[in-house]
Amino acid sequence: MGKKFMSLDFDPEELRRILYKTSDSVVDLFKGMRARKVFQAGSPKDIRGLFSEPLPRDGAAFDDILEEINEKVIANSTMSINPKFLAYFTGGASQAAIPAEMIAAALNQNMAKWHISPSATELERQVIRWICEFIGYPVTAGGCIISGGSQANFEGLAVARKVQPQRLGLTDKKPLSDLLIYVSSEGHSSIEKAADVLGIGRENVIKIPPKDDHTIDCAKLRERIRADKEAGRTPFCVAGNAGTVNTGAVDPLDELAAICAENNLWFHIDAAYGGPAAGTEKAGAAFKGLEKGDSVTIDPHKWFYVPFEAGCLLVKDPAHLRETFRLLPDYLRSDVDKSERFNYMEYTFELTRSFKALKIWTTFKAYGAEALRKAIEADIEKIHHLGGLIDKSEDFERLAPVQLSVVCFRYRTQDKTKWTDESYLDDLNRRILETVERDGRFFVTGTKVKGKTAIRVACMNHRTTCEDMESLLLILREFGVRNAKQQS
Repeated sequence: MGKKFMSLDFDPEELRRILYKTSDSVVDLFKGMRARKVFQAGSPKDIRGLFSEPLPRDGAAFDDILEEINEKVIANSTMSINPKFLAYFTGGASQAAIPAEMIAAALNQNMAKWHISPSATELERQVIRWICEFIGYPVTAGGCIISGGSQANFEGLAVARKVQPQRLGLTDKKPLSDLLIYVSSEGHSSIEKAADVLGIGRENVIKIPPKDDHTIDCAKLRERIRADKEAGRTPFCVAGNAGTVNTGAVDPLDELAAICAENNLWFHIDAAYGGPAAGTEKAGAAFKGLEKGDSVTIDPHKWFYVPFEAGCLLVKDPAHLRETFRLLPDYLRSDVDKSERFNYMEYTFELTRSFKALKIWTTFKAYGAEALRKAIEADIEKIHHLGGLIDKSEDFERLAPVQLSVVCFRYRTQDKTKWTDESYLDDLNRRILETVERDGRFFVTGTKVKGKTAIRVACMNHRTTCEDMESLLLILREFGVRNAKQQS
């Protein structure tokens, strides 16, 4: 007979030793952060080869596994915690969240029902209230912590699809394909994806052209809604942007709220990126009207500096969440009749959810709202500093206003005869972006602004400094000169 199976657990003292040794790797990661290249990976084939092995038949010593993690995983990861990572919208991650993640993994809570996650459930509800208070949204709102902004936009529009047709007095026989969603053409792609999955259809996401500052043109929105109504179509939702991905533009939320009120439309606000800035003195005024949204998407893993993943959907009337997502098969009915117990499975699409709220809670508790506000304002200041340097230079050109912590610009050389050659400048800036990635000292990405290839720099890292911004511009200039010579 084979050896009798007992348990997968380590001896308590061995577990303690493993955790201590793992913590050394974590601390070393932060200690050596600035010395590391931000992008340090080889080719996909090289990385794939590191992990190509047969399914392990027998277990290995954890010290050997940790060594593999250090040498294969950490050594080939893009260092998003590095202050020179300035791409996408990636919060620098708070160290206070790291032990929270460890404890959450050890507790292994399933957030579906109160009786299997009592403290986790009540803690998450408190976190929702704190987020609301921070950004100026009604603290009586409902909400849940989910994977990210895309899922939050999906669930927000699912609530709108469930509730708003009833508000409009539509019958159940009214086809979903008649419903229209309005969003700026600068809106996030997840709005279209959600409409597609929800049966509304991408073709029913009406994209309204932006103004020169990249915010939605409310006059054109009004005109389109009026025309669609006259054509017998059914407007039901406006999705406003509170910090667009491309340029950080914040739509005039107060005016959008008025348009929604005039036309009896659901008002969803995608504040996945910009939402936390609503709680700051420096940027708060731009978010006037946020409190009027029927639903709001906000990502703690962006500007609350919480590690991935932690998205959030807020809905002003919690009953709308329950109306949308409550479905109780027999195997989940035990314990649901106790009214004082709050079961999250009735308020979100997901049944099984991990205890993501703990790392948000520890971040708020460890730093406090004021420190987070100052960190957000500092990020905005750093990007405005970079924008100022760009404006003062001759060889760089800013392509969009700097509203929050994003700036889009391009290198155009000192040769003024090249400044109107769009094909040349597009190719040059694509080459610069490729060179930056290969070099690895900084990590930035590109985008298109009014058809022009742009270098896009976004700062959501409390470790980044104005000196880093100055160094970035010098490196971009160096690579610009080098690539321009190669193109000549």
